[in-house]
Amino acid sequence: MLKLSPRAEVIASVISYSLCSGSLVLVNKLILHFLPFPSLVIVVQLLSSIFMVYGANFFGVMPIDDFKWEFFKPYMIYTVAFSTGVYTNMMCLNTSNVETVIVARACSPLVVSVLDAMFLGREMPSKRSIAALSMIIVGAYGYASTDKQFQEQGSSAFFWPTLYLGLITFEMVYGKQIIRSVKFKTVSGPVQYTNLLGWPPMFAFAA
Repeated sequence: MLKLSPRAEVIASVISYSLCSGSLVLVNKLILHFLPFPSLVIVVQLLSSIFMVYGANFFGVMPIDDFKWEFFKPYMIYTVAFSTGVYTNMMCLNTSNVETVIVARACSPLVVSVLDAMFLGREMPSKRSIAALSMIIVGAYGYASTDKQFQEQGSSAFFWPTLYLGLITFEMVYGKQIIRSVKFKTVSGPVQYTNLLGWPPMFAFAA
C-alpha cells in the first residue's frame, strides 16, 4: 500500500471530501426532483449507511465498536444537530437551487474558525487566513446580490440556507469536541453512532 506523507494525506482527504460532498448535493437535488420527500430520502440514506457498515463488518472488511452508554450519551446532542442539519440541507435543495446550498456551506468556515477559538482552544485565524476567508464573504455577497430567487423573494429565499448554516457550524464544532472526548477503537465508530441514532428522529420528520 502506498504510504502518503501527512501533508499529502490531508490534501487527499480534502479533495475526497469535496468530491463526495459536491456529488451528494447534485444527486440529492436530482432525487428530490422525482421524489419530493426530503426526510424520507434521508432515512433511506442513513439506513443504507448502517447496512454498509454492518455488512462490511460481517464480511470481515471493517471492524466496528461495541455499544456503550458513555458513547451513546454525548452523541444524543450531536444526533439532534446532525438530523436537523441534514433536514435543512434537503429543504434548501427542495426550495432553492444547488448554488444557494453551496454558498451557504462555503460560508461555514467563517463561523467555525471563530467558534473553534472560543470553545476548543484553537488559535484565531491568521491575517493570511482572514484574507482568504474574506474572499468567501465577497463571493457570497456577490452571489446573493445577483441571484434571481433572492431578488424575487427577498430575505425569505435564504431562510433555509441560513438555518442550515447555523446548524452545520454547531454540528462541526460539537463534532470535533466529541471526537476529542469519545475514544472509539475504530474510525467507523462516529459513522456507526451518527447513522444509528440519526434515522429515528428523521423518520419522525418523514411521518
